[in-house]
Amino acid sequence: MNVCEDKTEQAALLAQFEQADAAYLKQFAAAYALVKARLQTPRLLHSLGVAQTAARLAEAFGGDVPKAYLAGLCHDIAKELPREEQLALVMRSKLAADEGVLAHKVLWHAPAGSVLLADLAAAHPELDEAVQSACLWHTLGKPAMTRLEEIVFVADLIEPGRDFPDLPAIRRAAAQSLAEGVAACMYGAIHFLEVGGKYIHPLAYEGYDYYKNKLSESK
Repeated sequence: MNVCEDKTEQAALLAQFEQADAAYLKQFAAAYALVKARLQTPRLLHSLGVAQTAARLAEAFGGDVPKAYLAGLCHDIAKELPREEQLALVMRSKLAADEGVLAHKVLWHAPAGSVLLADLAAAHPELDEAVQSACLWHTLGKPAMTRLEEIVFVADLIEPGRDFPDLPAIRRAAAQSLAEGVAACMYGAIHFLEVGGKYIHPLAYEGYDYYKNKLSESK
């Protein structure tokens, strides 16, 4: 994430997002309030950028546009929870037995968020299993994701607030197809982690191999 540090500028950007997305934010007012209460402004700006990008990808590639916006909006809902709260939620998630996830705190917020959304869904049914699953897989990715999972996975990396050297090429790939966007995002993430000598979860390699093969088969 690369957003401005100036609080006045942050407030202006937030107002711009809220004006541009007024229809979505009215439709999902309750969900927006839940997210806004849990994230500081820089992370909230990122989430709104992901939501906008997810909606555009859904419109381009035949997804459910409002659902994509909602999932993008909610994907980082647990990002700023205290680590102990994140871990407690992770231990109730589908990745509770995944040793790679448990050993690396940077991976906790996605499964934690999926469980938090499931808890909130009792009062907010729009936060359904599809939204929860998109949150679960938005960081790691995996082979054969659903369309909504693919959309949020790609949107998280290419939203307007991001800025890194490989991003233009990844955005060009994402404009061609979701599969190309996913593959480019996965390759970029793997390369970044390899160069930095950081941990790479096996699902990253499995996901990249799956989408690379899918693209080869379609040619």
